Amino acid sequence: MSRSINASLLAVVLAVPLAVAAPAEAGAIPKGARKATVVKIVDGDTIDVRFTRTGSTVRVRLLQVDAPERGTCWFTAATRRTAALLPIGKTTYLLADKEPKDRYGRSRFYAWNTGGVFVNRNLVRYGYGKAVLYKPNDRYIAVMRAEQAKAKKERLRIWSGRCDTTNTPAPNPTSTPTSTPDPPSGGNDPRFPTCAAANAAGYGPYRRGTDPEYTWYQDRDGDGVVCER
Repeated sequence: MSRSINASLLAVVLAVPLAVAAPAEAGAIPKGARKATVVKIVDGDTIDVRFTRTGSTVRVRLLQVDAPERGTCWFTAATRRTAALLPIGKTTYLLADKEPKDRYGRSRFYAWNTGGVFVNRNLVRYGYGKAVLYKPNDRYIAVMRAEQAKAKKERLRIWSGRCDTTNTPAPNPTSTPTSTPDPPSGGNDPRFPTCAAANAAGYGPYRRGTDPEYTWYQDRDGDGVVCER
């Protein structure tokens, strides 16, 4: 009897880690986030997803970030950034706040990608959108405003005082982007062969001691900043 009990206990112990382990690709995804597949990039702050459990497709308005509208400066750059962070056909993890819908019927969510990158925050941090409070959804507004302050101080993109002059069209929202390198571990941005290539794709600058991407490029003038735009 004792040997039988010990065997049963061992089976339970071995089974527990398998039952509670988070998905390997989830990274720092918060508890309660819903798993979905990205099916379309509408613009910098709006995407379409298909939920894994229900199979339903919904339009998602990313919370607490307002990206440039079509026809305005930095629209293409913001849309490309969201497409790079949330590739078509890949998994995203969505977390709701207090009010699930906006006045247009779109679902409101915070989004993380498979690498654990908080997409809403990333867009604000690098100047692809403004931090906006959509009451009563205020879970991360303090973080968003702090990231916006950094982007404004560094005069990144929408805070640069100029309009981007790129003629590169926004990605086809119904197809998967193929030209953006996969982001390596250690930084949120894709890694490019040169700063010029990074700038051309809308990335940079990176600061020593602040951005992990800084170590990927050569700081020729030793000023602690690489890939200045």
